[in-house]
Amino acid sequence: MNEPRDPEAATAILEYLETRLPDYPFKADVDGPFIREILDDFPDVDVLEEIKAFRWYYENQPVTRLRHPRVTLRRWIANARAAQR
Repeated sequence: MNEPRDPEAATAILEYLETRLPDYPFKADVDGPFIREILDDFPDVDVLEEIKAFRWYYENQPVTRLRHPRVTLRRWIANARAAQR
C-alpha cells in the first residue's frame, strides 16, 4: 500500500478516529486506506481539523446514528474543500 504524503498526519487522524470520535466503527484495515485516500484526494484540507469539526457539529454524539460514517465524513471533507474555494 502507498504511504500517505504526511505519515504523521495519517497517524494522528487514525488515532483520533479510534479514540476520540464516539462509537466510530474503527477498523485499521479499512481506515488506514480510507485516510490515505482522503489525504491524497484533499491535500489542501486540514483533515484532522475537519474531523474535529465533524465531531462537534454532531455534538459529540455517537456516529452509530449515521448510516455510513465514512461516506458522511468524506462528504464533509469534500464540502470543506468546496467552501475554501
